[in-house]
Amino acid sequence: MNTTDIKQINIARWFIRYGLAFVYGYAAVEIYLHPANFLKYVPPTVQSLIPTDIFLLVFGIFEIFLVLWLISGKKTEYAGFISFALMVGIIIPNTEYFNVLFRNVSIALSSLALTALDYRKGK
Repeated sequence: MNTTDIKQINIARWFIRYGLAFVYGYAAVEIYLHPANFLKYVPPTVQSLIPTDIFLLVFGIFEIFLVLWLISGKKTEYAGFISFALMVGIIIPNTEYFNVLFRNVSIALSSLALTALDYRKGK
């Protein structure tokens, strides 16, 4: 692989990382400002285990953690996989809202792309 190819791959990694970070950062702020908008996406199983307002607070904090991890550029193959799992965990129990959540499929696949790009990086 030549230097130009490596530069292009690194640029693609940057766009994926920061695109995902933007999505999670925006969602975390929205959860904090407008938690009622997210109530319907919390599965009943989760609601039976923990109060929804506490869950949303913890979820928003987790998203901020994921934002910082993605921006750091450290071990992003794991951040990408966790992001993928998070999106699947949102989509699967909420199929009745797929007309809105279909966008999360592209977030999930972008997360997998980041994982694939960074899995063997540096080895």
